[in-house]
Amino acid sequence: MLPTTEMARNMPAKILFVDDEPDLECLICQKFRQKIRTGEYQVFFAHNGVEALSTLREQPDIDIILTDINMPVMDGMALLAKLNELVTMVKTVVISAYGDLGNIRKAMNGGAFDFLIKPINFQDLEITINKTLSEVQKLKENRRDRQEKEEALRRSEASAREQATKLELTLQELQRT
Repeated sequence: MLPTTEMARNMPAKILFVDDEPDLECLICQKFRQKIRTGEYQVFFAHNGVEALSTLREQPDIDIILTDINMPVMDGMALLAKLNELVTMVKTVVISAYGDLGNIRKAMNGGAFDFLIKPINFQDLEITINKTLSEVQKLKENRRDRQEKEEALRRSEASAREQATKLELTLQELQRT
């Protein structure tokens, strides 16, 4: 598994923040300015779940979605349900000012990878992003390994069929002789 900084050299981590708070975009860009500037993070913003789904269609390789629960048009829980239907590699972290156990349980049962409480503690946010990126990287590596094994199996099966055909032809030739 690659550490976050090493992973970023290969490709930037794509992070989508979904929140209707107008100041969040500025705060996030300010806090992660260095990682954005160096290409470690590529950040996107949406103000509700509908915008988030649109962004995800344009950027299907987004790694993490950090979403608020209470938003207009489509809230975070509805977005989480839609993301589960899409079956993507993206991991979702729910952020909410309502840190009661019911909301946390509902988000985690809905498929959230983690849960943060507002006001956002940026140290906790960074730890959560790194932990989530690490999990996404593991999933991507597992998918790559599986695809490589499936391809090797296909090649092996094709080779076995080719050998069987050659043996059959050789046997027919021997029978004719």
